[in-house]
Amino acid sequence: MGRGTGTFDGEVLRLARRAKGLSAAQLAARLSTSKAAILAYESGKRVPEARRVAQLAQALDVHGAAFCPLDNTELVLAAMRRHQGLTAAKLAELIGVSRSTYRRIEQEARLPSRGGGAVPVRLAEALGVPLHRVQRALEIHPSAVARRAKIAEHLVGLFQRAHRLDRPAVVDPDEARLRDVATLLGHATSLVCRLVNHELGEYRTLLKQRDQLAVEVSYAQNDRIRRMAEYRVAQQSERIAGAAERSTDFLIRFLAEALTFRQWRTLVYMARMVIVTHPHAPLHEFPESFDPDILPTLVERRHAGKPLVRVSESGDPPLQTNVYGLTEAGLGYYETTRPVYGLLYPRLWSPPVPRSALGHRGPYPNRTVRRS
Repeated sequence: MGRGTGTFDGEVLRLARRAKGLSAAQLAARLSTSKAAILAYESGKRVPEARRVAQLAQALDVHGAAFCPLDNTELVLAAMRRHQGLTAAKLAELIGVSRSTYRRIEQEARLPSRGGGAVPVRLAEALGVPLHRVQRALEIHPSAVARRAKIAEHLVGLFQRAHRLDRPAVVDPDEARLRDVATLLGHATSLVCRLVNHELGEYRTLLKQRDQLAVEVSYAQNDRIRRMAEYRVAQQSERIAGAAERSTDFLIRFLAEALTFRQWRTLVYMARMVIVTHPHAPLHEFPESFDPDILPTLVERRHAGKPLVRVSESGDPPLQTNVYGLTEAGLGYYETTRPVYGLLYPRLWSPPVPRSALGHRGPYPNRTVRRS
């Protein structure tokens, strides 16, 4: 597949379509056009009009700018940087990374493997743009689109073993597909292996649930019950078909936003404080190795645009202190990601939060204080 002429990149369209799990015919049906037209756009034989580009972007859930050929000097982040009159070296200094690290961010949409989750927040502040705009720029970058498509393709191959009955569905660290996924994600093979095996387990659960629903079709007592069961089987089959794409998005986003070990250990400590202050929660011992100096780095961390930790001042100078409280979003993030962080940092135990505590409105009274 070649690059389109004019201002449209057919290769990006092909990768985005495959990442979405659509055939050329299915995409054509969504746009009320022909399969031949879609293939012509992808091969570069035809250039779509602006209206059609907007329709393609909406159908594939990408920004229209993703289809515009960009070289390494005219990337979206580079345009934001130049708009602020910043050099690459100056922006790298403002966000606290080396120039080579920033170059990888701008040219390849690759965040650093350690502490990369805070980089988009710092970029947004330094560039004077909303956080979601920076995140979107990284997501629609042609290199990111291509990586996502390749990872999804590898996962489809790895997930095939989940269809084999009476044998474990696990991935070995030495497998070539897994090593390729780890390279594309930019993380250690051993870590990616644990995460992919977790996703394989989730995928196999979907298969099991579909088979259980299929039994209901076979034993339906009347046509109405059979049709309802067949509809549920079809829904489950659709979820199975999109499993590799969802796992790809999860792996990319989780590893990009993952807290460092010290940050996660601090969040676990703060969550434990919520648990013990809750009247129906069991008591747990707190680690003596708690590091309060990591608290300020958690303030800039976000999940779905919401802060995990909130800071407020208490007392009068010179005895003024900063009080750090876990927000409702922070506790929700802790509880939903706790099993996956158990794979990332297996030696750190993180207790579950009582369901009744999850309804509390933050910031939580965790009494975590750091003197300024």
